[in-house]
Amino acid sequence: MYDTPYCQLQHLKEKNTILCKWKQFCKGDDYRDPLKFATQEIKKYQISTWITDTTHGFESDEADTKWLLEEFVPSMINSSIKKVIFIIAEDSPLMKEIKEQEAALSRFFEVKLVKANAHYTT
Repeated sequence: MYDTPYCQLQHLKEKNTILCKWKQFCKGDDYRDPLKFATQEIKKYQISTWITDTTHGFESDEADTKWLLEEFVPSMINSSIKKVIFIIAEDSPLMKEIKEQEAALSRFFEVKLVKANAHYTT
């Protein structure tokens, strides 16, 4: 569906889900373009579940975090997305950040944290 050295998006049609796998650190358009593409796919297919695999995730650049909060998250809130799932390792350095995102996003979506390498269902 969408694949760069930084991010891979898959449309899991049978689950009405987008899976976003981060591969390595990126910023600017390399960070934003996959999310913009995903927004188009969400609208086109009325996708209901968003999964982010943070196994190889990273702390976002400050400008990208601002863009995420001001543009991407509001577009998700106003979309067909009902459930957000984060795949994360128990010892991930991103755990605090993901827990904060879980708390904030829980106002708008059903949110789950799933251990990396665990079996998850949508």
